Amino acid sequence: MARLNCGVIGLGRLGFKHAQNLAGRIEGARLLAVSDPLDAARNNFSAGFSAVNVYEDYQDILKRKDIDAVVVASSTNTHGKIVIDSLKAGKSVFCEKPITLDMEEAGRLRKTLAETTGYLTVGFMRRFDDAYAYGKKRIDSGELGAPVYARCVSRDPDCPPIEFAKNSGGLVLDMCIHDIDLARWFIGGDISRVYAQGGVLMWEELGKIGDIDHVDIDFTYKSGRLAHLEGSRNARYGYDIRTEVICTKGAVFIGGLRQTACVVLNRNGSLTDVVPEFLTRFDKSYEREMESFVSDVLNERPSAVTLEDGIAAVALAAAVNKSLKLQQPVEL
Repeated sequence: MARLNCGVIGLGRLGFKHAQNLAGRIEGARLLAVSDPLDAARNNFSAGFSAVNVYEDYQDILKRKDIDAVVVASSTNTHGKIVIDSLKAGKSVFCEKPITLDMEEAGRLRKTLAETTGYLTVGFMRRFDDAYAYGKKRIDSGELGAPVYARCVSRDPDCPPIEFAKNSGGLVLDMCIHDIDLARWFIGGDISRVYAQGGVLMWEELGKIGDIDHVDIDFTYKSGRLAHLEGSRNARYGYDIRTEVICTKGAVFIGGLRQTACVVLNRNGSLTDVVPEFLTRFDKSYEREMESFVSDVLNERPSAVTLEDGIAAVALAAAVNKSLKLQQPVEL
């Protein structure tokens, strides 16, 4: 059986998850090496995966001729450079979202991908979730008619670590970019107008680094269709991710608060559990997107989530941030 020899660059929460999946859960994959500039991250990984080579510098992974593909899960502000370096080194690349924080760098990514004729896919894992994939399939079948409106809600239960937030691109590029991608994926067509309002409602420490903890975003498509997106760090009750797509002959409702489909009743009322955080909610999605990456590279199939998907989401996120700054709609 053919195997894809892989390396993982960055050992934060997602990098560790991807490395863990590649090390034993993904058929056709073999994890040979990982890298991270932080001693603590490398030591934490080595404690559980002693057979995998661990490096401080990601360039040591790119120099290895026996490594076919890399997963880029480093700090968000380093994604673009590492992807370019990886493509130039002849590696197939899976990059966590966002693909870049800079539209000028997006142009360099396009140029490098074209020149190297390499393989690149972007980590929008919600597309690989059972519920989202099923909803998309039912809409694409035509049985529900044409999608005309999407409502996406993403609420985190807490403030992210400030050191992470400083390099993440902020609430819109770090978190809302998933919903931006879903709005494009479900509705289709070009977006012509963006209007956003947001601010710091709870976490003053985010305001001190120029970030916000809540945003409401409205998209108007050239076709006249609409989408509304909400991004929040203020759901102290749990991790709350939902999407509604209204179609001309029906609708798709995805997501909910409960982790298990059980309600407990007693004399004081009812009790349900809630999803605690994103790694729990989308555990299988991360595994399936990595399965898709490995299988597509081995079988020379096109990327499931292209560079253009990644760049389009970044461009829309930039328009959202511009609207927030100007406090007025932005025409595209």
